[in-house]
Amino acid sequence: MEFNFGEKMKSLRKKRNLTQEQLAEILNVSFQAVSKWETNAATPDISMFPIISNFYGVTTDELLGVDVSRTNEIVNEICVKADNLFNERKYLEALPILRKAVTDYPAKEELQYRLAWALRGYVRENKEKDDDRDEAIGIYMKILDTSANMEMRSKVLRDLVYVHYPHDITTAKTFVKQLASFDVCYEYILGCSNLLEGQELADFLKSNIALFGNAILGCLEYFTNYNPLIITEEQMAPETIESAKQKVEFMKKILE
Repeated sequence: MEFNFGEKMKSLRKKRNLTQEQLAEILNVSFQAVSKWETNAATPDISMFPIISNFYGVTTDELLGVDVSRTNEIVNEICVKADNLFNERKYLEALPILRKAVTDYPAKEELQYRLAWALRGYVRENKEKDDDRDEAIGIYMKILDTSANMEMRSKVLRDLVYVHYPHDITTAKTFVKQLASFDVCYEYILGCSNLLEGQELADFLKSNIALFGNAILGCLEYFTNYNPLIITEEQMAPETIESAKQKVEFMKKILE
């Protein structure tokens, strides 16, 4: 059935037991404007949609007859397709798909994020693409300005560190310092709390051992392949190259 905006407006008004005159006074518009909305002779100014939505307690999507579940399904399909292309390093192929998706669904930050990721990946494959790097940074900053999703914000901050390195180490450091410290991360808190039990707890702790174990392994391997221009053996103390190698082998056994 085709969506009828006028009928939707009339239905919402009648549910509130309001006349057109009363609604016009509440919204600070003319009676004629409300009448035209309900007869599809005109639509509200775009600035009015959030006001009307908030007054009736509905989403803007519902007010406009958007099928939210179908929209989310389409967005999820696009994300999966993009992720598959990323796994194959086909960043250039993903770009037009994501550009169109962001135009079609501008409020979906998961699409914006993947567009920035595709640009970043393309930059890594083509070293001199400064315009693409700048565009990716712009998208990341837009997400930071608008997103309330902590996981999304953390991913964006992480990516901004990498996209600025090694071109602007000072800026990269400002973003890395905004990331949450280890002792407040999701994995650490949930693993140390009493919120899980039984098989769920066992599986989560095993995943943490792999996650944190590989992080420790990466640090130790850095010492075994240290660059004397960045860090000296004296600065490594009390760690030594030999002790780091021994611990690497020990960690590998733990992670087997």
